[in-house]
Amino acid sequence: MTQTADHAAATAAEFDALLEVMRRLRDPEGGCPWDLEQTHLSLRNTLVEEAYEALEAIDSGETGAMVEELGDLMFQTVFHAQIGADGGRFTMRDVLARLTEKLVRRHPHVFADAAASSAREALGQWEALKAEERQAKGEGARSMLDGVPRAMPALAYAQAAADRAARAGFAFESDEAALDKLGEELAEVREAPTAQRREEEVGDVLFMAVVSAARMGVDAEAALRGANRRFAERFRLVEEAARGRGERLADMEAGEKRALWEAAKAAARP
Repeated sequence: MTQTADHAAATAAEFDALLEVMRRLRDPEGGCPWDLEQTHLSLRNTLVEEAYEALEAIDSGETGAMVEELGDLMFQTVFHAQIGADGGRFTMRDVLARLTEKLVRRHPHVFADAAASSAREALGQWEALKAEERQAKGEGARSMLDGVPRAMPALAYAQAAADRAARAGFAFESDEAALDKLGEELAEVREAPTAQRREEEVGDVLFMAVVSAARMGVDAEAALRGANRRFAERFRLVEEAARGRGERLADMEAGEKRALWEAAKAAARP
């Protein structure tokens, strides 16, 4: 066998071993009581948590962390497939066959004679083929937003919705136009006459921030995770500095806290 074939065979063997571990965990005779109690619904939150842990590992750039967390995420798919098999509804083979068939069908520029010279053209083909599939199923016309899961976290949903709207041709003509609209939304927050209107306007600001980020090619989810990480790092430095002074942050003057924050920013800056 070639090196590629050897690698594929080794990978298949490892995957088979994982499936066997999962089967043993769910075996009514000698399996794990916790694993046996799980259902598709009970694992929903775990799937979300594992996805975010994988994202954190990717952000870190640490190979070991990525290998571990991507494995944990894959295990969730294996877990759900075993639950499906235990109920006689579907198996991992069904999942893999459906995925492989879909990927081949939606990449005719790779597996057939279609052409796509750019990522934009490839994405356009993908969307056109999805529309053809829906028509073949008798589903008729659908909104571009119909495929965005409503259970997604709000920021991720906003980003997906903005991206799909842009692909449908509904987008700001320039970065400046998007940022100007963001400024308008911020002004409306200041002018909101009631708490309810303020909540609505703040929502509009957050959504427009995501739209503006998408227009500029910035991943809003990754950007916010980075901001969260920087804030946590700087705030811990502020807490440490306050403790070093023998003071409580809550008792300090606003000017003192701002000074500590600026110092933390300078210390944490790469």
